[in-house]
Amino acid sequence: MSGNEFEPACRRMEWLDPFYKAVWEKAYADAIPISGTFELTPRCNFNCRMCYVHLPESKIREHGTELSASEWIRIAHEAKEAGTTWLCITGGEPLMHPEFETIWRELTQMGFFITLQTNAALVPKYEKLFEECPPRGCKITLYGSNNDVYRDVCRVEQGFTRADAGIQMLRAMNIPVELVTTVINQNLEDVDNIISYVEKHKLRWIPNINVRTAGRGVDVDMEHLRIKPPRPKDADVSEPTRRKVNMDPDRKPCTYCKDFRIGYWVVWNGYMRFCSFMNGPDISVRSTPFIECWKELVTFQESMEWPQKCKKCEYQKSCARCAALFDIDDGTLKIRDEFCRKGK
Repeated sequence: MSGNEFEPACRRMEWLDPFYKAVWEKAYADAIPISGTFELTPRCNFNCRMCYVHLPESKIREHGTELSASEWIRIAHEAKEAGTTWLCITGGEPLMHPEFETIWRELTQMGFFITLQTNAALVPKYEKLFEECPPRGCKITLYGSNNDVYRDVCRVEQGFTRADAGIQMLRAMNIPVELVTTVINQNLEDVDNIISYVEKHKLRWIPNINVRTAGRGVDVDMEHLRIKPPRPKDADVSEPTRRKVNMDPDRKPCTYCKDFRIGYWVVWNGYMRFCSFMNGPDISVRSTPFIECWKELVTFQESMEWPQKCKKCEYQKSCARCAALFDIDDGTLKIRDEFCRKGK
């Protein structure tokens, strides 16, 4: 069964505007890359415990070299020609790319609907730039309601003070702001205070409790970070307490993703991928035109299969697996024993 025989994710999204749903349907049918993410850099001014992208400058060369401004601009022009309309600019901390201002000015003149994803601490430094070239919106990571929590989660001083200054500056400029919080053990007790901050400023907020490892060269100590909800005392251990998805063993891995056949990531060292968490495929946009990379990526998505171990597993119909939880080894999905063990 080919990948495009599965329904696109937009058909499950009842809240989606009919216009955008029609656009999504067309893009899915024709494999048009309408949604892209440019991960400009692994650099960051924070050192968050759960980050799977951030690398200290001394380690960057071990994993490649950052795309230059001219390379990003060339890729963006080709992406636009291929159909990209929505673009997310992220990192690391994207404002730390050595040529961020040049990249930003050029991208904002191309007609994309751009979302900037940032920790907001460096936003005041670029006040003039954002006045002249504002983003369509900003998605800001908020990790606590005070500097002490930021020190524990992000391992920086004055983190909340700096992030709040950036948030307030964007609000004063009437740039839409959405806050995102990854809740881990180190900020769990501060969640009520974060909610109070969100309510005070009337901002949209998305909490997240999923901490994932990624095959990207960064080690994340999940056991120290991940929240472990207590099991109710009267829970029946013989029955599963929760089932996220009723998995179809015959359905291919990438078809569950909302970006299947319509979205992509370009990571900081020059590879196009379909998922930010994965260590492949390594489709180089440095040496190949964007449209050829996109065609290769779609072919890769549609040809990918679950490992034989998954297909034979007695839990295959109740396992809420995701391609992002696997590594790519020689072009195929390789199961992580840790995930398999915990899933069972």
